Amino acid sequence: MRRKLYLVNEVGSTFYFDYVHNCLIENLDGLGFEFDIEYENFEADFVETKRSIPQRSITLDLVFLDGYQGFTRWREFVTKSNKLRLFYSCDGVKYCYVNVRSSTKTQMESNSLRTQVVVDCLSLWLVNKSYSFNVRDMGGGKIYTYTYPHEYAVSFNGSITVVNESSRRIPMVIRLIGNLYNPRVIVRQNGVEVSSLRLLIDERDQPTIEVSAVPTNQYINKIEGSEVTDYYDKQDFSYDNFLYLPSGESEVFFDPGVREEATCEIEFKEEYVAH
Repeated sequence: MRRKLYLVNEVGSTFYFDYVHNCLIENLDGLGFEFDIEYENFEADFVETKRSIPQRSITLDLVFLDGYQGFTRWREFVTKSNKLRLFYSCDGVKYCYVNVRSSTKTQMESNSLRTQVVVDCLSLWLVNKSYSFNVRDMGGGKIYTYTYPHEYAVSFNGSITVVNESSRRIPMVIRLIGNLYNPRVIVRQNGVEVSSLRLLIDERDQPTIEVSAVPTNQYINKIEGSEVTDYYDKQDFSYDNFLYLPSGESEVFFDPGVREEATCEIEFKEEYVAH
């Protein structure tokens, strides 16, 4: 399969590296991977004690077939973009967040202009995944009396099988949509609970409750139309609440706490050290 690389900025504008767009990749380096590994020496027997992934850079030698016009187009795209993703399509499509550190400029040769670009990678290679499932009343359960025209049942719940093909656990974004009463989300692997979420809320107007475990953007919000309310203090702090998905196959269990239909949406980014 022919490989393709292209950059996409925060508003969806795309810069393609291909013949159609008069910009060719002459040389490409840095698509592999490496680890920083520390060892303990036990009389010439070396045991690994720590492994980490260092930040990597990708170097591209570009040829602009339309000369200065192409380089100007490239310069304008990079300098006016605040957030860039580099997409690599070969056997599937993956992307990583990047910064363009430098871009040299050479003299014209046969109406073409060359530049060497150094790109700093800000993440591993990523693949977006999402799941959504509805929960319906299974019957039975204790009925609670409220002034609201709704009934509650502990048996109203459901689950879905989710697969994380990364080599390590990854943070999830959870959305709970519908009427909710102290809802719970539980992640199990091989029948064993590995993490769980519980919110102390009683919602009647079918809002969206969004919980993000992403370390750089961790929050719990209630969303109604364009209005966003901070719900960080609605946690049951005896639970994990910010959920991570382990490697492999897991079961995600959702109990909204009510008889009405509710929806649980799950998003996460699988991580790969190389394409």
